[in-house]
Amino acid sequence: MVMLAAAMAAATPLVTVEDIVATRDISGVTISPDGRWAAYRVSEPSVAENRVALGWHIVGVNGGDHRRVADGGAARFSFAGTLIENAPIWDADSKGFHFLAMQDGAVGVWSWRMGGKARLAISDPADIVDFRMADDGRRIIYHVGATRAQIAAAEKRAYDEGVLVDPTVDVMQPFAGGAIVDGKRVMQRLRGGWFERVRLLADTPPTEKSAMVWGSAQPDSPVPQTSAIGQHVVAGDSAEARIVRDGGKTRVDVLQPGHPPLECAIAACASPRLRALGWRPDGKALLLFEASPGSEETISLWRLNGEAPERLAVTDGAPFSPFNPDRCAIGPAFLVCAEASGVSPPRLVRVDYSSGARKLLVDPNADLRRKIATKATPMSWSIASGQKFSGFLLRPAHAAPPFPLVIQYYHCDGFLKGGVGDEIPMLPLADSGIAVLCIRKAQGKFSNAEEEYDLALSGISAAIDTLAADGIVDPRHVGIGGLSFGSQVALWAIRKSDRFAAATLSSAQFEPHFYWATALPGSGMPDTLANRWGLGDPDTDPEGWNRLSATSDAAGLDTPLLMQLPEAEARLVIEFHTRLKRAGKPAELFVFADEPHIKTQPVHQFAVNARNLDWYRFWLADFEDPNPQKQDRYARWRELRAGHPLQRPAP
Repeated sequence: MVMLAAAMAAATPLVTVEDIVATRDISGVTISPDGRWAAYRVSEPSVAENRVALGWHIVGVNGGDHRRVADGGAARFSFAGTLIENAPIWDADSKGFHFLAMQDGAVGVWSWRMGGKARLAISDPADIVDFRMADDGRRIIYHVGATRAQIAAAEKRAYDEGVLVDPTVDVMQPFAGGAIVDGKRVMQRLRGGWFERVRLLADTPPTEKSAMVWGSAQPDSPVPQTSAIGQHVVAGDSAEARIVRDGGKTRVDVLQPGHPPLECAIAACASPRLRALGWRPDGKALLLFEASPGSEETISLWRLNGEAPERLAVTDGAPFSPFNPDRCAIGPAFLVCAEASGVSPPRLVRVDYSSGARKLLVDPNADLRRKIATKATPMSWSIASGQKFSGFLLRPAHAAPPFPLVIQYYHCDGFLKGGVGDEIPMLPLADSGIAVLCIRKAQGKFSNAEEEYDLALSGISAAIDTLAADGIVDPRHVGIGGLSFGSQVALWAIRKSDRFAAATLSSAQFEPHFYWATALPGSGMPDTLANRWGLGDPDTDPEGWNRLSATSDAAGLDTPLLMQLPEAEARLVIEFHTRLKRAGKPAELFVFADEPHIKTQPVHQFAVNARNLDWYRFWLADFEDPNPQKQDRYARWRELRAGHPLQRPAP
């Protein structure tokens, strides 16, 4: 308590939960054909307005002349809860660009020209899915599916006539208007063997259309196409390059018209950390994007002549996270990249090919950056089997060790504002005197999920032991939390170990009743569970489900557990939560309406992060925020700690 009070009284401005939620992100980076401008989109979450504002910006690639030029429309999120991104397409004369945006519930193509305002260039009775510029530079070719009227009619029929329950229907969800998909409230359906949620008629075959955008004012020359970045890329002369991972090994294959296949024999092409490739505009060299064991990313240039690649630069953070597309645009003499690392929020930089020099172009998070005193220290360690682990330790700058510790296991890419799903407030925790360890998911081949969970727990335990032996953390005050796979590991950890003093979960766990709700013939879920978890159905494999399901040992779980789940997953933990409460265990469950896997609404993100911060400070450091609006919260938690958690209504 004294340690936390001292940390909170530090002279340096502390990073708040609202600071973290309001972090601006950068996407859609694209360079104009003349190489003078970079366009990019900034997303600005606002807790007060409970919205994510989108804006298109341009900046001169030499710096300066930065301006916001267009509204990006309403924010749209994927079925998992990640913000949908798209890159603009520049006009051939470099005086404007086109982009997708949703306004008034319709997705269309918008156009902006220098000196003017963005305008709706192409609208359609159906939402536009994607688009490209035709070779003549005057027309846009785009694709649409079912019209909005057709979708509305299909939803009304289903509402009026009843919903036929088939493998596409998730009976654990509301049947009408139970999800927000692609920015709209829809009558949802499941697609595939996992949790992809789509609207009715989503599988309507796409229709290709075209429309004039600037008419004869457009130059006659073809529009230069921006070089793509990814694991399979094609150059303008149809040369192909791809990353191939086979038998645990990595290689790069190159196919050039009129030449025999070329396999890259240099060390960088065989690196297991090679994330992406990109063609230089002249098509005579490949850019290699390789993640380092820390947070950086090495960018190299290979001229396809067998020589060692030129190391161009090491960026401050890898732009290729598991949940976002590339954040770099390839120019004639440079890259323009949105970069971010552990304690460095997103910013836009230019990386020159010739010198590797990096130049800051735009820093939309400059105010937040000035508040950050915490350092992110790379860590690596091995367990007895030889399995290697790596991650980052965020060590408090305003307190002395040994620190309480919170662990997040899964991914550690980019700015560590909250781990996967951004729900563990890492920087505010560190500013409160609590260390945070983000651990990357271990790689390997596993026969079932339990093996992977056990390996994760072994790596986590080894990290705690190492940090405790070095006097950095107090092993009696360790918490663990996560989202998605991170939630699975966190729950497994508190089931199999008694060394955790608090835990938080953000995602549902698999329970037997979930199987019967999703296992209609043709659903794909039984195959997914068999292949990924090694599970049969609960009737034929009761022992497997007993091992996997936390309901089987809920009565034995004593770790204080806070669950803050999206509405789309909450019903999957009802039995688990009820068993915990009936057994008198210190547990709480909060459910957030209209949320998918990852929470999308800033007001919900704020509530989750603030409650997680208070939860860890309470259980790991005996600290209570004196804010009078939180006293009911702490009264409940004191009851949980005293062993009287089962609340009964008064007679």
